[in-house]
Amino acid sequence: MFTFILTKCLQLRRHPNLLNQHRKIFSRTGVWPVFGCELDSHCPQVKLMQDDILTNNVRKEVDAYWKDKYSLVAKDSTSSMDNVHGQGKKYVLAMFPYPSGKLHMGHVRVYTTSDALARFYRHRGHQVVHPMGWDAFGLPAENAALEHGAQPQLWTYTNITQMKAQLLELGCSLDWHREFATCHPEYYRWTQYIFLKLFHAGLAYQDQALVNWDPVDQTVLADEQVDEAGRSWRSGAAVETRYLTQWFLKITRFSKSLYEGLSNPSLENWRDIPKIQRHWIGECNGYRVEMLLRKRDNRDTKQQQQFVTQPLVRLWMPQLELIHGISFIGVRPGHKLDSNESKAQLRGHYRVLDVIAECPLSHRYIPVIVSDKLPYYDEAEYHVGIPCVSEHDKSIARTCEFDTPNVLNGDTIINSGDLDGLSIEEARVEVQKKLQASDAGGYQTSARLRDWAISRQRYWGTPIPIIHCSQCGAVPVPAEELPVTLPDITTFKGKGASPLKQATDWLNCKCPRCGSAAERETDTMDTFVDSSWYFLRFLDPNNSNLPFTPEAQAALMPVNVYIGGKEHAVLHLLYARFMQHFLASEGLVDTLEPFTRLVMLGQVKSDSYRVKTTGAYLAPHQVNFSVSPPVARDSGEALEIISEKMSKSKKNGVDPQELLEEYGTDTTRLLMLADVAPTSERIWSSDTFPGNLKWQHRLWLTVGEFIHARQSQQGCSGDSFLSSEEEKSHRQQLWEVRNWCIYNVTRKLNHSHSPSAAIKFMQTLTATLRNMPVRMIMTKEYEEALRAQIIMLSPLIPYFASELWAGFCSVATSTSTQKDRGLLEQAWPEVDEHYPLPLFYKIPDRDVQLVKVPRKALERLTNEEAFELISKEEEFQQYLVGRTVTDTQLAIIKGLNGHVRFSFKIHDKVAVQEQRKKLRAEKKKEKKLKQIKRAEKKKETM
Repeated sequence: MFTFILTKCLQLRRHPNLLNQHRKIFSRTGVWPVFGCELDSHCPQVKLMQDDILTNNVRKEVDAYWKDKYSLVAKDSTSSMDNVHGQGKKYVLAMFPYPSGKLHMGHVRVYTTSDALARFYRHRGHQVVHPMGWDAFGLPAENAALEHGAQPQLWTYTNITQMKAQLLELGCSLDWHREFATCHPEYYRWTQYIFLKLFHAGLAYQDQALVNWDPVDQTVLADEQVDEAGRSWRSGAAVETRYLTQWFLKITRFSKSLYEGLSNPSLENWRDIPKIQRHWIGECNGYRVEMLLRKRDNRDTKQQQQFVTQPLVRLWMPQLELIHGISFIGVRPGHKLDSNESKAQLRGHYRVLDVIAECPLSHRYIPVIVSDKLPYYDEAEYHVGIPCVSEHDKSIARTCEFDTPNVLNGDTIINSGDLDGLSIEEARVEVQKKLQASDAGGYQTSARLRDWAISRQRYWGTPIPIIHCSQCGAVPVPAEELPVTLPDITTFKGKGASPLKQATDWLNCKCPRCGSAAERETDTMDTFVDSSWYFLRFLDPNNSNLPFTPEAQAALMPVNVYIGGKEHAVLHLLYARFMQHFLASEGLVDTLEPFTRLVMLGQVKSDSYRVKTTGAYLAPHQVNFSVSPPVARDSGEALEIISEKMSKSKKNGVDPQELLEEYGTDTTRLLMLADVAPTSERIWSSDTFPGNLKWQHRLWLTVGEFIHARQSQQGCSGDSFLSSEEEKSHRQQLWEVRNWCIYNVTRKLNHSHSPSAAIKFMQTLTATLRNMPVRMIMTKEYEEALRAQIIMLSPLIPYFASELWAGFCSVATSTSTQKDRGLLEQAWPEVDEHYPLPLFYKIPDRDVQLVKVPRKALERLTNEEAFELISKEEEFQQYLVGRTVTDTQLAIIKGLNGHVRFSFKIHDKVAVQEQRKKLRAEKKKEKKLKQIKRAEKKKETM
């Protein structure tokens, strides 16, 4: 090898432009670029070759060549339901983006992670679904229309074009034939279709709700349009809250199934998301009861005067069986019922409203009072006063001169009609049935969860397919008339009612039921509705007859890996789960939970620089870093330096386009995927770049050395001689490290979905290859290790790995190397059949244990053989004292590991108690030893 380098040095001295002449990549020339190595040398030309061999221009040339080779639009293997093969399907889905116009670093993290996983599963032989679309409705498009006169449609589709080009530049292998935007009528037609199903099921209704109101612009504001001072983002006016009639979806109807579904064993790797969602939903320890509201003055007439559009009070009751014992209902001051329309009478400290609630079972009238001193349960909207079980309620009822029915005698129901004589449990079941039969509640729910308000007084959203008729009320648009499309509006005033009220030709219509003059609903849907079912439409995006076919969802649901930001852990995930639960109740989907595994990514942050005295943010070029700590460049003022989420307002954003222009596609992907686990926050810093660039460079050199050694037969020369013992030792090391790396990389990508951890194992394999004597390059073991290395790189940096593969194949000789197939078609490397894999088993109250079993034996293992194998372990034998194994369940993940679960039966309680005592003593001893070690370590550092 030294002779080769010396020759190259002489060539460079005679021809200084030779280095540039060799800049063309191997795939274009058939010659690997100028070769360098890491042998110690004082020759400056050798140093030049090492440092300059992989420049950013070379990186970008590799990207450009292989992008053209593979085509910008990824081919998809899931266009037919008939080609499910091999290892089965994998539905890998990244949360689709809002088309804001430019990708930010958070987008880069999400989509490079999902692409790496999709590519990994393709190599593993899975049928992969990896779609992309656009969450395209929303306020920014309408705000652009208000501020700049840009039409929302044009603004949105222009941004989609720009962002799609950036995703292609990132090398994302997406199923573009599945692409759609939620603002397209062919998509929101089916959103409206699902809304109508909810409406017909009694799960969509109108009621009054508090909204943010801008008194200057006279419009409703979303929460994000109200600043920290409570002022409108646009007019600067102090925002008011007022009640407006809104559309709701009855998510509370599925409270219990949503809460219990979080314990579904199909949910994998959800981490703390179940805890977050359980807190949001609340414990379902009560029941919904819905009562009509009546005007007190008219309660004895047949023509009841309605108080609100949908005159219902929706109560939460923990003791449903006592429904006939309700004396009064309480609300807090400022509640929607506490209005000028409901004149109140003062009775003691309580105001009795001029409205009453009607019990749906007995049709008894129940008064409503206003007080903030009632014992409202948790976050319940109402207090239900039942004097027979509460002295406090009894006192209030007497003060207000209300009835105080006694409906309980011990554990028996009395004075409750046909419930008399039933036990509490029996009566509860009967009341549930009666309420459900009369569509008045009766289902379990929590006091905390509220129904989902979906109304938006905006133009750029899915129109709600309802027609309001003075004769028939709210009438659904017939399904055959969908979609109700948005009218073309050219002028956006930004004040007053919804812009849709301006479109009179669209607004005025005929009632589908009676034919009378009517008006369309002018509220549009919350964009969360659009994204609550989009993962199903991806499966059948061109279907013009249904939102999706039964066959498509049966074959491809649930989503196997769902990737996105943790900020969506509550609302989006909850609404998507609600929609899936509803569709399951309608028999339209087979699976109750839409997502199996979650990869909730941490935010991408960077340092922001804020002037302490003014609070103004400075861009990095406005900061003087030559002093410590840094100060403002112009004024010298002190700065507060904080790592925060990247944003324009904080001037700490990094434009992905700048990285792509400097380093190219694959290196940008590598810089994002390496170093930090995807679920952790990432503090973006160029300090992490050198290590990854050097690794990429070492990979380049390794393939170059492999090509040269194989072409020149350098490894066969006398100066590369190894003894048989040395060669055997190196062969064994290559075999062990290759298998170790394959196992761990596969495990990290398949189970924890962590490219950063996979990269660390790959770097170990690279180091092993680079430390091998030249002679070993000629061996089968070296070739197989390098082959595995390149294939495992493919999901992360596919273009760079493809160039390495092309060079590698030019001199590879092993029969296991499939040189006639491109890199992306290569099967994922697997551990050899004699490599020991872990067989995990769990002993109660102990850490997970394992035994190592050669792969070939593991994959043929029976339940009985697994039990026999683990029975030889001392700790397992100790646990068996006094116990008998009644069942053994074995699960094998091919090429990775096995898991054994045992069921035990106690046959000797005394022996078991003794064993538990012994275990407690051992744990106590271990704890004490740890304390002693910590104390000793502390002394050493003092």
